[in-house]
Amino acid sequence: MQEQPKIKNPNITLYPFHLRNDGDEGCDAVAKNAQSLWENLADNVGTKFNIDELKSLRDKLICYKDKQYYPEGEQENPNNGKLLIANSGKALKFQRITQPDLPKLFGSISALQIHDIYTADLAFYYNATIKVSDLNQLNAQGCLLPKAIKSSLGQTLLLYATPAVFDTRRKLADECVTAFVNNQQQASPEFRREGILFGSPIFEYDSREDDAPQRCHILVWLQENPETQKFITSAFNLYLINLLCYRAKILFVYGAARKSYRKAQQIVGELEKEMPKFAAIEREQDRQVKLRNLKDLLAEVRTKMLACSHQVRYLQEFRNTIDTNAENYGDVLTKIRGLSIPGDNLDFWQKFLDLAEGKYQRQIEIDLNYLIASQDLFQQSISTLRGMVEIEQVEFDREKEERERQRDREQIALYQQKEAEQKERDKAQITLDKQIEEKEKKRDRQLENIIFFVGTAIGGGQIFSAAYPLLKETPIQWRLDSSLPLHPFAATILWSLLFGLVFGLLMLGVAVLVRKRLR
Repeated sequence: MQEQPKIKNPNITLYPFHLRNDGDEGCDAVAKNAQSLWENLADNVGTKFNIDELKSLRDKLICYKDKQYYPEGEQENPNNGKLLIANSGKALKFQRITQPDLPKLFGSISALQIHDIYTADLAFYYNATIKVSDLNQLNAQGCLLPKAIKSSLGQTLLLYATPAVFDTRRKLADECVTAFVNNQQQASPEFRREGILFGSPIFEYDSREDDAPQRCHILVWLQENPETQKFITSAFNLYLINLLCYRAKILFVYGAARKSYRKAQQIVGELEKEMPKFAAIEREQDRQVKLRNLKDLLAEVRTKMLACSHQVRYLQEFRNTIDTNAENYGDVLTKIRGLSIPGDNLDFWQKFLDLAEGKYQRQIEIDLNYLIASQDLFQQSISTLRGMVEIEQVEFDREKEERERQRDREQIALYQQKEAEQKERDKAQITLDKQIEEKEKKRDRQLENIIFFVGTAIGGGQIFSAAYPLLKETPIQWRLDSSLPLHPFAATILWSLLFGLVFGLLMLGVAVLVRKRLR
């Protein structure tokens, strides 16, 4: 029966990379979940391994105050990117951890900040030989896998061990990854490349998931050269963590670029669906409806074009970010090469740099060229649409002005018609008033005649009644004789008429004078 594969002095190191800053929130603005890395390490990993030093990690970081996240502490207590308070930021070692049926487990942690990224160097190791199948004890309940750590930029796990019982080193590396992951990763990491570092083979595994926080990247470094350990200096460790940090940033940004391009593609597709509306609007006969539809379409297209422009700008920023991090990655790789020994092969790291500078950048350039060409096309459409809106607006305003003028003319004509009708009514009313006045005057004259007749009759009767006694006193002689005096009866009537005429003329004159004064 073949003996189970074994490894000696296994050391598993977690390098998580988490964004501290969020450029979308402003320059140097702290990301909303910046502290989640430290909280996951303390509450998740610390609890799973029951490590008091790790569970109280918040108390040992300069970016915490009174157990609350306090990023201002990094400026108040600068320590060259080291975030641990004790030992000048050096690694915090854990008390020995006892596990059933296994050797005692040792561990340590360093907390660092590289530019705008939080990272840690969390290591667990045995100073003994163990079966490969027991590697899952270094990953209690999957607490070191991406789904538990949830670092925004992803992570790398480095397993360093000396082969003890094995078939081939590549097969041993595969078995180590399988045992460590223990089916707790949704997409199992697969072998990608291998190389030689400090005389010992190193194997790379990656799940290649699109979502950076879920991507599982594992390096298995199997000591073959007994001198390898002495080359792993603090300088190398610093270079390694920076190299992996730039790698994570490149992968994260490229993933974000692909998402941004897909969003832009969706917007372009929506814009293309809007273009046929031009023809339908052109056929519209109602100019007001046509103008309104053109304005609505212009507003919708401009809004989508603005959203597309934002995605193009993001892609340009992502391209620049990949450029910067690829350059940094290359610089660090050069420094690691400077520490390497004859026979080393670091092509597996070089191939990633070639991938970043080649495929990733070319893909973003292709995406940008497509989107910029689409932008130019839609910008021409917007210009055409804006011109159509301006022309339709002018025509609509002209027609509106003409309608207003026609309405004014109609109102003036209507007013003139009403005025003429009013004049006709006034004229008819005047004629009617004159007729009524004539009738009243005629009636007044008739009344005056009646009054005159009655007054004359009454006056004549009074004169006759006053003169009648004279008839009795002096009878009238009914013969013509000019020698006889006028009969008193005749004289009374004559003088009464004469007096009435004089009195009437006098009163008429008085009445005329009174009217003149009243005027």
